[in-house]
Amino acid sequence: MPIHERQIRDRERRRQQIIAASKRVFVSKGVSKATIKDIAEEAELSPGTLYIYFKNKDELYSALSIRMLKHLNVRLQRVKERKEMPHAQRITAVKEALCEAYKIDPPVFVTLSHLQASETLDNISPELLDQIMGLSRQSLDTLAGIFEEGIETGSLLNRDPQKVALILWSLFSGLVLWEESKHALDPRKDFLMPTLDMAFEIFGRGIAKRNTD
Repeated sequence: MPIHERQIRDRERRRQQIIAASKRVFVSKGVSKATIKDIAEEAELSPGTLYIYFKNKDELYSALSIRMLKHLNVRLQRVKERKEMPHAQRITAVKEALCEAYKIDPPVFVTLSHLQASETLDNISPELLDQIMGLSRQSLDTLAGIFEEGIETGSLLNRDPQKVALILWSLFSGLVLWEESKHALDPRKDFLMPTLDMAFEIFGRGIAKRNTD
């Protein structure tokens, strides 16, 4: 293997090592209490080495969302490709894709839901920000494409598919944030999934076209 290719591979391996270590530290100590020194010790590296790859803790925290977003985009694209699937089943498949992405790492999904409204965006590199925002836009565009196809086939109301996609994303992320806070108060109860089932059923009926429309 050429030296340049090996360097690229080694650099990416080290970057993933740091991200994995940061996740363990964030889980054990919490984001606010975790430090670059803590993460460096967990990764068995010096703090100076971490700064070669990430300029601050916010970048590390934000980078955790990339894997989840990539997975979500793959799952949503698969739903979009199932053009023969009836409207109600497609809505269920979208819900399952979102839930699967959420279950990969619930704290990271919560972070992503907060990200656009937080100061974190001001503290990360333009490259990382572009990657996160690009993947987020891809998710919304794929959702919009699913709804646009439903409009074209006459199974959905003729509404702006981008806005419908944004409403669905807001519905899901909002319920995750709300129900997760309730779960923290009473971990014995599973509030989230039954609530999501009901919300998606109501949403699906609300955008379905009826003969009288």
